Amino acid sequence: MSTRSLGIDIGGTQLRAALVDAQGQVLSRDRRPTPADDPGSLVRTLVELIRSVWERTGERVPIGVGIAGLVTVDGTVRYGPNIGIRDLPLASILGEELGTEVVVANDASVAALGEQRAGAGVDHEDLVLVTIGTGVGGGVVIGGRLLTGAIGFGGELGHVIVNEGGRPCPCGNRGCVEAYASGSAIGALARDRLVDPMTVTRLRDLDRVAGPEVTTAAQDGDEVAIEVLEEAGHWLGVALASVVNVLDPELILLGGGAAEAASPWMLEPARRAMTTRLVGSAWREAPGITLAVLGDDAGVVGAGLLALGAATVGGGGTA
Repeated sequence: MSTRSLGIDIGGTQLRAALVDAQGQVLSRDRRPTPADDPGSLVRTLVELIRSVWERTGERVPIGVGIAGLVTVDGTVRYGPNIGIRDLPLASILGEELGTEVVVANDASVAALGEQRAGAGVDHEDLVLVTIGTGVGGGVVIGGRLLTGAIGFGGELGHVIVNEGGRPCPCGNRGCVEAYASGSAIGALARDRLVDPMTVTRLRDLDRVAGPEVTTAAQDGDEVAIEVLEEAGHWLGVALASVVNVLDPELILLGGGAAEAASPWMLEPARRAMTTRLVGSAWREAPGITLAVLGDDAGVVGAGLLALGAATVGGGGTA
């Protein structure tokens, strides 16, 4: 049995890969542009990358792939919005081409497994990872196993509805936490504040008002920017209360560039909003909320570890 694996994280612009060991340590890295909107080119790029790693290591190491979107338990990418993929049986195509089993799962889900096995969640068997970037994603580990659900679509934490009929979400629903706490939403919340001509903020002087600009303004002490980030944190906490009430995790991790940048203003409002909404809040200790630590490595580490320990349990969970 191999003690190493290749984890691949397919993003909208970059395809990251890493050779990892059984403890989740990264042994080597590779990075290539993602061939977007061309499934054939994507498959060819992956096959070339995998074969080059096999040749370099002298071993047909197991392969795990994480990709943004809706991924079934058999590794079919039903909907990959960032790279224009629809109904691509990626695991079976790669498996047939390479003559080996390939495991494919949602990118945020494998990142959760990476953090639980080798990152901020080590020593915690039950945790939730919420990734905050352009959108909001998530992954759930219960009993040390990745929870993917019956179909494979579990862990879509960004689409917990926090305000029925509220702000429109890219998913087509209204009121999802992604519409209130993502990097894109932070920019939208700030632009809403600018509608009032009496609002005094340095954001009014900018040509572009998006999440990064709001965070920079908050760092400079801009009160409106700080209020926007605190509001986003509040809505995140509202969503987390529902997640905790259902799953009862030991720990909640926040990952993604927007989470790290905005955490000084989002974390405490999120804790308050979550804690006050927990069932039996007076008789329980709320799970801690802290930042993930693996950064861009979380996806490749988690995908690699998933490939090393691929096994299915009841309810669609994956070891």
